[in-house]
Amino acid sequence: MYENYPFWATFFKRLGFSVVLSPQSTRKIYEMGIDSIPSESECYPAKLTHGHISWLIKQNVDFIFYPAVPYERKEFPDANNHYNCPIVTSYSENIKNNVDEITSGEVKFINPFMSFESEETISQQLVATFSKGDFNLPESQIRDAVAAGWKELAMTRLEIQRKGEEVLDYMEDTGRRGIVLAGRPYHVDPEINHGIPELITSYGICVLTEDSVSHLGELERPLIVMDQWMYHTRLYSAANFVKTRDDLDLIQLNSFGCGLDAVTTDCVNDILTGSGKIYTCLKIDEVNNLGAARIRIRSLLAAIRVKETKHEKRDLKPSNYERVVFTEQMKRTTTPSSARRCHLYTLTFSCQPLRQPATIWSYRISLQGNVWTWDLSS
Repeated sequence: MYENYPFWATFFKRLGFSVVLSPQSTRKIYEMGIDSIPSESECYPAKLTHGHISWLIKQNVDFIFYPAVPYERKEFPDANNHYNCPIVTSYSENIKNNVDEITSGEVKFINPFMSFESEETISQQLVATFSKGDFNLPESQIRDAVAAGWKELAMTRLEIQRKGEEVLDYMEDTGRRGIVLAGRPYHVDPEINHGIPELITSYGICVLTEDSVSHLGELERPLIVMDQWMYHTRLYSAANFVKTRDDLDLIQLNSFGCGLDAVTTDCVNDILTGSGKIYTCLKIDEVNNLGAARIRIRSLLAAIRVKETKHEKRDLKPSNYERVVFTEQMKRTTTPSSARRCHLYTLTFSCQPLRQPATIWSYRISLQGNVWTWDLSS
């Protein structure tokens, strides 16, 4: 919704459909769909989906279109891949199987699996969906609508990037500081971010989104993580740009229940702190008490002021690291060492759990700390 709506709105309008949007997320919207949420451990954005679906059902729309999208566009050619998270990929299946009006057939629900990788890929899949059945639309008309939607999406992305550059120029002209409030597209939703952007601007700080500056960061690869999630790549690139400017910092928004963000927090932290920046992560869910967030933000601003008074020069370090490939030759010549605490555990078992597999694999084992060394290579 917050990422690809320009495409979908243009696509359906070009085909002659009237696009009905659910209203802005609120606590009331959340409560409308709470009875169909199958798991309490889901992230808040996923739970909100049930409320939006329930609202649309009450409007008596002709059908609800909610595709399952495993692949997003590959914005960064050198990224390892460009997956969507598993929740985004398959949550329409969750809706289809847990909302009573849909499971009973009372509401027409269309949720094809389709890749958003390229204009041609999405064209083929939308032709397969809308050129038959109740729609029976001409293929040429569908392809024209896809082309118009793809162009609109590209223009929207360009406008966001230009706005980011405009804010950066404003910061230089006025001497203001800025914070990149980084997360996922749904963190733009006021019900999900709980007014944190407005809280930051109340301190006289400019707020930018990660997608408004990610095109300015040039990531050095390989990263410490497998960079295979499209929105993760944006985060890393934005962080890599932030580290190059003294007037810019980053706060990452992380929704509880998002397992994938456990990976991003480590990598973003590594990129920023490696170049002398302060990393701040705010974990948020349906609780809208901003007391803790306010303390964290004020602490960050205070720490920044202290660093400014020291006038310390930061050393910019690249985001990549040198991976060492363990070769067959290294297997014969390198002796892996276990830590002292491992020695305490292996004594209990006379080290047999370590000796047997090591013998089979022809490794030489060294236990550190005033203990023996085994040479098992012969």
